[in-house]
Amino acid sequence: MAYILGYTKKGDKYYCSGNDANYPGLVALNCDVNDALHIAHSHDGKNFIPLRNNTGILFPKADLNTDVVGGVTKILMHPWIFRTQEGSFGICAVRRNQNTPDSLNKGCIMLFFSDDMIHFSEEQFLKADENEIKNPHCYFDHEEGMYYIEWANNEGVYCGYTSDFENINEIKKLDVSGFESCDDFGIEDALPGNVIEISGEEEKKILGYLGCIYNVDVKIPVLKTNYGKPIEFDMFPGAMCIYNDGSEHEKKVDWNKEDYQKVDCFKPGTYIVGGEIIQAKYDFPFCDISISDPYIFFYQNQYYLIILDLNGETSVLAGRSNTIEGLKDASFTKILYDKKHSSSKCGNWWAPELHIIEGIPYIFTTVGTTNWNTTQSCIYKCEGDIMNPEDWIGPYLVVKPDGRPIRPDGVSLDMTYFCMKETHYVMWSDRKWADLNKELEPTVQDTADIYIATVNPQKPWELTVDPVCVHKPVYGWERYESKVEEGPYLLQHGDDLFVTISCSSTALTDLYCVGMLYSNVNKDLLSAAAWDFLHYPVVTKESIPGEYGPGHNCFVKDLDNGDDLFVYHAVPHDECKKAMGRYMGIRRVHWGSNGYPYLEMTEERDVNPTMRKVVLMIEVI
Repeated sequence: MAYILGYTKKGDKYYCSGNDANYPGLVALNCDVNDALHIAHSHDGKNFIPLRNNTGILFPKADLNTDVVGGVTKILMHPWIFRTQEGSFGICAVRRNQNTPDSLNKGCIMLFFSDDMIHFSEEQFLKADENEIKNPHCYFDHEEGMYYIEWANNEGVYCGYTSDFENINEIKKLDVSGFESCDDFGIEDALPGNVIEISGEEEKKILGYLGCIYNVDVKIPVLKTNYGKPIEFDMFPGAMCIYNDGSEHEKKVDWNKEDYQKVDCFKPGTYIVGGEIIQAKYDFPFCDISISDPYIFFYQNQYYLIILDLNGETSVLAGRSNTIEGLKDASFTKILYDKKHSSSKCGNWWAPELHIIEGIPYIFTTVGTTNWNTTQSCIYKCEGDIMNPEDWIGPYLVVKPDGRPIRPDGVSLDMTYFCMKETHYVMWSDRKWADLNKELEPTVQDTADIYIATVNPQKPWELTVDPVCVHKPVYGWERYESKVEEGPYLLQHGDDLFVTISCSSTALTDLYCVGMLYSNVNKDLLSAAAWDFLHYPVVTKESIPGEYGPGHNCFVKDLDNGDDLFVYHAVPHDECKKAMGRYMGIRRVHWGSNGYPYLEMTEERDVNPTMRKVVLMIEVI
């Protein structure tokens, strides 16, 4: 048997109220992330473990059809999970505008439907009352052949029936609710909804997406050889690590040569060779210097680390090494700098990325004429050695097919590049000014959205189609202090495409987090409909203790073992809980049994410390 508990969270009203020493003047409402459907899992209905690090998995969308710049953030309260007539899941709840009632849906029950508690239908609304309501409950009454619904307002508890969630019939007032209250099962800050039983197949899928993945077993195949036929040392197998979701990952092993030398292929029997699993380990912070938006790229047998230097004259720095670990001690060269390459003011170069397009290196970054609110995407071209500043030319402003800048009435930044089926694409973050006035400096920002377009590979700063918006920040966790999506970066796995997006506050850096777009190489990538977006964040400040505000990542291949690596920045705090700035981190990308990248793989989850030492059995027959 297995069960899930649905709940929201209580807690402080603010993460930051404007008076915080770390982030003075900034305000973040915790309801943006607390007031969402959270779920916990149990095998016995008594002992529950929160999933997704006790963060939300289902959030209502913001109302973007409003006069409010950037739309109105919505929250979800009083969730209740029920079974539909067909056996799938339904969720009823109440929607609000952060800390105020939602006048658009006063007295309405908000409904979602799902086959798996991972992917959800668009929210819909069922009118129940003329007054504000709370605590909606629902179940399918098989005797009546309809759904029985309850809700409460300030005057009491009411009930009725619906067959299609369009209207409620037979409404009457009750003396007491027919539903019992639910325990919080000791989950910190939980405001419980209800517990529902799930099948083994449903449990497997829910845990595959929302659970923590960790190593539970290691398998080493037995080697057999015939009498007199030696086994070469380099023929020894690796260790197959097995994880709790059913996924696997093979790792190299440092086998004991002394044990190997004791194997006598002219003497039948069983021999034991000890060894230890080789595990790439990357400390956080990866290096001593503070780095925002770290970028690692492998080119011509070397790893390049491209970073932005904001100390004094703005510049783009590059370091290189034969190994990723060697980048810690690499010396950096100033390859792009203001006096030679740009008329930008300090702070107008953002998130440099190195890409090779048809054999030519390019740096994707930004320029601006005054301060950051004039930032525009641009590209520099290398006509020789990447490490030689004299070989770089530019900047070339990225323009639409008609020659105009891609966002003349706002800013564009964090542009990335990829090639798929011989078609060249760019993705970037794009934000317009809501109060653009040529005589005044714009200050009111609309949402920062993710766009895609194709480019001319000979002149990658020239778009060949008009930009297409693929996603806007609509969920509360994307709008936590700031309505921002930026830093897109592609990770391909077979035909599947995953694009990580950095979301939420850029100034209140603790709240930065990572979301995920996903698609397939066979879809029309210039269509917004080709890109799906997970309802919940995949990396947050709750993912790894001590790493606040993770985000703005890239991916790079570790050629020593074939692993994909997640390269990101996060914010450590000192012993006084003061934010110390952004620092670089690296983790192995684990491919879960669901086919999705798992970006929270720690050293201990990757290899159980009790399983690092392994043995190989060799049978001489």
